[in-house]
Amino acid sequence: MENKKELIRQIKALTRIGIALSSEKDINNFFKMVLEEAINFTNADGGTIYTLSEDKQTLDFTIICTKSMNLNLGMADTAKWPSVPLYDEKNNKIFKNFASYVAHTGKASSVENAYDQDIFDNSGTKNYDTNNNYHSKSMAAIPMKDHENELLGVIQLINAYDDKGSITYFTEEHLTMLTSLASQAAIAFTNKNLVEGLEKLLYQFIKSIAAAIDRKSKYTGGHIKRVASLSEMLAEEIQKDSNKYKDIHFTSEEMQEISLAGWMHDVGKITTPIYVRDKAKKLETIQDRIEQVKTRFELIFALIQKDIEFAKTKKNKEKLKKLYEKLLDDREFVIKINTGGEFMRDEYIERIEEIYNFRYSANGKEYHLITEDEKKNLCIRKGTLLPEELEKMWEHALVSHEMLSELSYPKKFKNLPLYAASHHEKLNGSGYPFNKTAEELPLQSRIIAIADLYEALTAFDRPYKKGKTLTETLRIMAFMVKDGEIDKDLVDLLIDSKLYLKYAEEFLKPEQIDDVDINGIKGMYNK
Repeated sequence: MENKKELIRQIKALTRIGIALSSEKDINNFFKMVLEEAINFTNADGGTIYTLSEDKQTLDFTIICTKSMNLNLGMADTAKWPSVPLYDEKNNKIFKNFASYVAHTGKASSVENAYDQDIFDNSGTKNYDTNNNYHSKSMAAIPMKDHENELLGVIQLINAYDDKGSITYFTEEHLTMLTSLASQAAIAFTNKNLVEGLEKLLYQFIKSIAAAIDRKSKYTGGHIKRVASLSEMLAEEIQKDSNKYKDIHFTSEEMQEISLAGWMHDVGKITTPIYVRDKAKKLETIQDRIEQVKTRFELIFALIQKDIEFAKTKKNKEKLKKLYEKLLDDREFVIKINTGGEFMRDEYIERIEEIYNFRYSANGKEYHLITEDEKKNLCIRKGTLLPEELEKMWEHALVSHEMLSELSYPKKFKNLPLYAASHHEKLNGSGYPFNKTAEELPLQSRIIAIADLYEALTAFDRPYKKGKTLTETLRIMAFMVKDGEIDKDLVDLLIDSKLYLKYAEEFLKPEQIDDVDINGIKGMYNK
């Protein structure tokens, strides 16, 4: 009857561990459960789970327990429990420790008396016993192996007790049961390593894609990395905030998701034409067409100078000289406005129109200064992109969502496509690609939007503008808060935590870091 009860208990224990295989996320908690069951089943005084080091040179103490020494089941202190070496300096196998012996032989083993055996060198055991007033006698050790029979670690038990409280030996039945436990522990450890390996591969792949996208442009190298870094920094500040975000607590998995979304937010730019991404000047296509415009000016200058030389009247000569001076001024004007700015005044548009309509006749031919397409580009009111080029640039957010939505993620990363693709959405619904409103934009999306905006405003490697100072940047963001475009609380956090300055000191040029009138900035949107 007792044997039947014990068998039922063992089956329940194995079942419980089997269930934990699929539900327990912390491998160390699972190892604790395995070691606890191993100790209970064998009535051992204690035990250890060792795991193989990354370089496969040592067995590292992971979980340890010795009941008689009040060493409760828990994580091993690596300072107190140094690793067990598996090889010497000549790479010869070391068998002097029982755990290393089992690791190398790959077989479950036991000894009745550690002091009276010839399997391993017991000097280390004796030394431990002397230093800790302990007596090691019976031992059992079982290797943990993966599906390819590769060593993952060792489970070791010490001093089995009989019903009368005397130290006895570990039986064959014990070794069979322990081998089953070791097998389940190995499965859990293999799964953990596999998941970690896949996540590491995902991160490496994402970062390599991000680096490739950044390198595709000669101007925006590092943009994605900086946005990802600032997104992570904002999320960490939210975790520490005791005011507006005191009830927000991101899990480690949610923090991972924010980081990955930051790294992937511009993946859609892989389809954006380089001539659009890198359009540094209004007239730029493959090259800056301002050189062709300047050549036309030079040709007409030469023609006018020739006509001045052969002018028959003083009046005509003076008229041509005035025209020459005007065209010199027009040339400098065209060169200047070829660099995109924040706003093109109406009178500038009118002047471009006049330059476009100008014609000079000489030698029976008619010469012009700019073409219709050049006029169209020079009349761009803000920046360097035409409306159709802006649409092509804006398309990247939608492409990011489409590309990321096609991938299969672990459930914990299910929102990654939304977070990544929402970095140009605005709380008032005026953003893109989906015109989402505040109610539809989770905090994670808003974090990445703020990070992308702050990086874009301060970046000094853009083709169409200089990096703004901190004051200029925060003033623009203040206006956007006032207009209901970006999250006020996040902007407050960026400022109050001094994250705006911490980021600047790491990524910006010294001349961009000015003294900011914080009260003035916040007063712009708190009226």
